[in-house]
This record gives sequence, C-alpha cells and structure tokens, in this order.
Amino acid sequence: MSVPPRIRRLDERLGLSVLRAGLSPVTLVTYARDHVAVRTPSRPDFHFGNTLDLTGVPEPDQLAGFLDRYEQTIGQLGAGHVQLRWETPLDASAPPAAPTPDTEVVDRARDLGLEVSAVTVLLLDRLVARQGGAAVELAPVPAPDGQAGGAVDRRWHATTVLYRYLAGDTPDDWRGNDDGFVAWSVEQQRALAGSGRCRVWVALRHGMPVARLGLLHDRQGLAVVEDVVVHPAHRRRGIASALTHRAVAHHLEVDPGARIGLAADPGGGADRLSRRLGFRPHATVWMAHRAAPPRDEPTRPVGG
Repeated sequence: MSVPPRIRRLDERLGLSVLRAGLSPVTLVTYARDHVAVRTPSRPDFHFGNTLDLTGVPEPDQLAGFLDRYEQTIGQLGAGHVQLRWETPLDASAPPAAPTPDTEVVDRARDLGLEVSAVTVLLLDRLVARQGGAAVELAPVPAPDGQAGGAVDRRWHATTVLYRYLAGDTPDDWRGNDDGFVAWSVEQQRALAGSGRCRVWVALRHGMPVARLGLLHDRQGLAVVEDVVVHPAHRRRGIASALTHRAVAHHLEVDPGARIGLAADPGGGADRLSRRLGFRPHATVWMAHRAAPPRDEPTRPVGG
C-alpha cells in the first residue's frame, strides 16, 4: 500500500516567514527543496537580507554542506558575513527564557567558525487591552509624497533620528553607526510605505517624537512588528506597549484575518512586553552566524 504524502501544517516554518515578511523591495527570495535563499545584491552587507533559511533542523554533519551552498550563492554577491537560519517549534505556554540549544549542532557550527544565537518568534493570539501608561499622542507617519523637504519628509527624518538609540544612549555609542546603511534601509522602508506594505507609527510627547515602530506585511496576510525604539529619557512609561498596541489594532482593522508576529530576544523586555499584549511563543529561530570584517559591518538593519 502506498504511503500518503505528508501533510504540511500551515504554520510550519512560519517563524522564518515572519522574519522575511518585512524584507526590502530589492531583496530576492528563492525557494529550493531544503532551503530558502534570501539575497539583496545591491547591499551584500545587509545581514537579514542575505541569509540561507533552512527548511528543516540541520543535522551536525549537514552544516558544512549548507555553508558551501551559502558561499556558492549568496557569498558570490560579495557578502562578507555568513548566516544560516532554521527554526524549532516552541509551545505557546513556554516561559520567557533562553532556549536550550542542540550542543552537537552548536559544537559543529563552532568548528566551522559560526556562532549560534537564537530569537523567539511570537504570534498574536488575542490583542489584550492596555491599562495606564504615559499620556502620548500615537500617529502614523504618512507615506512619502515625493516632496523633498516637505512636511511628510520632515516627519520621516524625525523618526529616523530615533534609530541612533538602537546603538546606545550616548553619542559615543553612535560613532560606530553606518549612517549610509541606515539611510539606504530607511529608503527601502519608505518604498514599502509608498506601496502600502509598511506603516510607521510614532509616539509624541509635547509635540516631539519619542518612540517609533514599523509594521510591515507581505500582502498575503502575514505581518511583522519591527524596530520598536524609545528615546532613553522616555522609557519605562508604557510607551512601547501603547505604540505596539495601536499599530497592531489598526492593522487588524484593515485586515482582520492577518497573522501578526514579531521577533524578540528570549526573556528580554520585548519578549515580556509582547506577551502582555497577547502574543504567544511560536518558534525559536536559530542563527548560525559569522561576522564580516569590522569595516563591512553595518548597523542593525531597518525594516527587515
């Protein structure tokens, strides 16, 4: 008797799909039997735009083969870094804590010069109403209107300035920023906003922007919350929570059936905050990474 084909669950590898939902419009995604290749030829230094996403959990002896595949494809574009990703399921009731890695995979990765780290991908179960928090004005940033230096352009610039706080709280921390890369990645986000795939939200206190986030989607019902940044002087006031809640609620008004996810450091502040808003763990995404030489390292990518 023939064996029926294996039925693939709709949420299989959804964690990796969440991480790809907000990719820039110049990023190419191609699917193969055992991997998904993500390539951004114009920016080979874009870490999350140049990665090999594996369709299954690798065995230790498979890592070398995937590393060769990366070098033969993405590496040929000039990417100085290496990044392989895969996911393992995570129970919705899992606590906000660092996951336990497969030591054999980690050891083999280290033998190949790769360091393994992890992020938790959470999916919205049911949006929970917020209570209290600082009084802030929450507003979307309009899509670019093509008028350089106009009111909309100035609003985009004001929210972009907040990105420096991803590197740290002081000017000394910002000196290592690759401003050219940030400018490029913001332009990609602006292009996504112009095509209706991205909405940037800002929190204002006394008329000044103090926090921002982006909510991006793939036009197929999958959205991701990214780049939540709060000015250091305005943290621990519930602003990130308020901003995330408003952005998610608005997206659900537009697309009630959407699935919305985000990635967070396991057990970190974003992990705990998102759980309070009704997000639940879905998967651990493991990243086997080798950094490029320091001069090729960009700042953290924006919008993907």
